Amino acid sequence: MFWWLGLPAPWLAGAMVAVAAAALAGKIRTVMPKALTRIVFILLGLQIGGAVTPETIETLSRWPLSVALLAVTMAAVVAAGVAFYQRTLGWDRATSFFAVMPGALSLALAMAADTRADLARVSVVQVIRLFALVAVLPSLITAFSASGTGQPAVTVEAGSLRDVAIVLPAGLLAGYVFDRLRVPAGLMLGPALASGTLHLTGVVHGVLPDWLLLPGFVFLGTMIGMRFAGVRASDLAAMSGAALTGLALALAISLAGAGLTSWLVGIPLSHTLLAFAPGGLEAMTIMAFALNLDPAYVGGHQIARYVMIALAMPLVWSLVGGRKRGQRDDM
Repeated sequence: MFWWLGLPAPWLAGAMVAVAAAALAGKIRTVMPKALTRIVFILLGLQIGGAVTPETIETLSRWPLSVALLAVTMAAVVAAGVAFYQRTLGWDRATSFFAVMPGALSLALAMAADTRADLARVSVVQVIRLFALVAVLPSLITAFSASGTGQPAVTVEAGSLRDVAIVLPAGLLAGYVFDRLRVPAGLMLGPALASGTLHLTGVVHGVLPDWLLLPGFVFLGTMIGMRFAGVRASDLAAMSGAALTGLALALAISLAGAGLTSWLVGIPLSHTLLAFAPGGLEAMTIMAFALNLDPAYVGGHQIARYVMIALAMPLVWSLVGGRKRGQRDDM
């Protein structure tokens, strides 16, 4: 239904809303096999690695200063967001950290599920951020610029059966090794590194096909929705207010970074604002087409942000308080 309505991240968000509604009603006992959660994390890791291609590296090499300023801006968004949720609202470190990750919805939620973070809070903040950005950004960008110049984007096609037959076993093996070594988020980081290496070396091409990836999104949404069991409507309303406040803070910082980049690099503010927006990769790139902006610039920066977050999140969390595998109760 979410896909039919044209909503962002439909297979993830739709499954999450359906299961969350059942969990909130308290009428259905929701369960997820542990083996299935492991498979979901591995598929997400493979998809992350698939975004690292020679074409992406070549595209980003044309805007080194812009990409560097994007990294600084995203670091400021995370630092300010964690300080807001932890010091102002009194949330614990894990919940605050994963709630503010800009534009890595499935990755942040999957990693949060591997810790003792309040996944209900993380889910509400992340989902509301995505939906609000899709609703607000078009009007905000139009206010800054009446038009933009676009250029054809490089379309990313799904990999062939041969590619799947190569990358899937490699991801399974890497995930198993990283998990056995107790690397933080090893079930995702291992497959991501394996997939990225295979793509950069030209062994495989394209992203995971929908028939393999979409069920992973559905199962992840199901797992997330299960965490809403026992959450009261009053708590949900309170978390929504916190989510919108945090989004306003993130947007203010992103706007400042986009404005500085526009001034230094000479790229229209409408382009830099969408490229720096802390939203979902797919949603922000599609929005570039809808607003007649440069999809190569926007998409390249969104991919760079996603890859930076995917690589930095487990490493940073392991330094600031990540829990070991033996301390979790859901995998």
